[in-house]
Amino acid sequence: MTNKPNPEMDYELYMDTAVLAGKIMLESNAESYRVEDTVTRILHKTGLEMADTLAMTTGLVASLDSPNMHAITVVKRITERSTNLNKISKVNAVSRDFIDDKLSLDEAYHALQHIDEIQYNERLQDFAIIGFIQSFIFLMGGTFNDFLLTLPVSTAVAIILRLGRKWRVRPFIQNMLSSFTVALVATILMRVAPFAVQSDLIIISAIMPLLPGTALTNGIRDTFRGDYMSGSAKVLEAFVIALFIAIGIGSGLIVGGEIFG
Repeated sequence: MTNKPNPEMDYELYMDTAVLAGKIMLESNAESYRVEDTVTRILHKTGLEMADTLAMTTGLVASLDSPNMHAITVVKRITERSTNLNKISKVNAVSRDFIDDKLSLDEAYHALQHIDEIQYNERLQDFAIIGFIQSFIFLMGGTFNDFLLTLPVSTAVAIILRLGRKWRVRPFIQNMLSSFTVALVATILMRVAPFAVQSDLIIISAIMPLLPGTALTNGIRDTFRGDYMSGSAKVLEAFVIALFIAIGIGSGLIVGGEIFG
């Protein structure tokens, strides 16, 4: 028996809510299958028989259709991406509450529109990056002297990443500039410090927040699930990010070596 569309149901708002959820997740580097599952579950709340979603690294397509109504299809282009597991978790929580009828459609849409308001502020993000780099020194077997000399390096990385987000610089360029600064400052510290410095540990610790581990992992997961286009794109993205990091480190070491001849 064919489901008839409910004239009182706002199908466009369902579509807007589902697409917004998928857009946020894709921009946060979520796996394609997870995005498709979330968007499809929201659309299935309409009760219509045809609700399809196609999520790719650079775009999202969602369609809602029934024999008794005109199809609603939305194509959303994804131009910016950055790893943000907190946003993915918040979107999942909103979608689950909506599907379980703990949130109305308007409440779910409003929550997704204001998802950025419940994120960590930039100062906390900067401290988290600095703390992560400083802690990693000890995990790599560094000394207290290495810990102290890493502080200007980690601070420089946090500043560059913040300016990059503010000026909307591409992540590849941010990573290259950050790794260049890391290698250059580490080389300078190694030459001017009054005690022995393990510059290799400083460089390794400082580039840890830049490494594309999440993108690579999600690319492999998508590939294993049969999403070869999305999986290949994410693996390629991870490779390009790693390449730019390597270029930045190599350039920083070369410039630092030239300065001290």
